[in-house]
Amino acid sequence: MANKRKVFKLIKGFSFMIIGCALMIVLFSSAMNVLQRQDEIAVLEKQKKAVEKEKAELQNEVELLNDEDYVARYARENYIFSRDGEQVSIIPGVE
Repeated sequence: MANKRKVFKLIKGFSFMIIGCALMIVLFSSAMNVLQRQDEIAVLEKQKKAVEKEKAELQNEVELLNDEDYVARYARENYIFSRDGEQVSIIPGVE
């Protein structure tokens, strides 16, 4: 009878240790998962800010392109368009 109790206590102790270890592993795994998600969130926040900045710049450019004077000046500067009666001379080596 005494041996059975000792064996039962031993098995019970090992069972609690195994269950405790399993719970600790699950807890550690969950904590690592949370840390990885936080890192991903930080990276995505940086990307979001960059995209929002680019969007604002593009919206500004759209507003400028709706202005006919800006479009005409832009075309003259970048695509060598001229006004009526105006002559365009290209000087090599000068930008």
